[in-house]
Amino acid sequence: MKRRAAVEPSIGHLKMEHGLERNRLKGVAGDALNAILSAEAMNFQKLQGAFWRIFLLCLGCTWGWIQALQERLLLQTQSADA
Repeated sequence: MKRRAAVEPSIGHLKMEHGLERNRLKGVAGDALNAILSAEAMNFQKLQGAFWRIFLLCLGCTWGWIQALQERLLLQTQSADA
């Protein structure tokens, strides 16, 4: 019973969050498939969040690299002019 008590709230949340309010699939196989789809939706949401964090981190590093390159070029042009 402990396992079921831990799983059911997350499945209920995913049903409301991802449009799986109603189980339209028939029988035991339909129930199992509905649970799998709910878990899949949760995992996809986590994966999408991780992707965006990595993307923004790479974008920030790239932006810092571009700014450093621009500053270096600016210093080189100023020293060449002097």
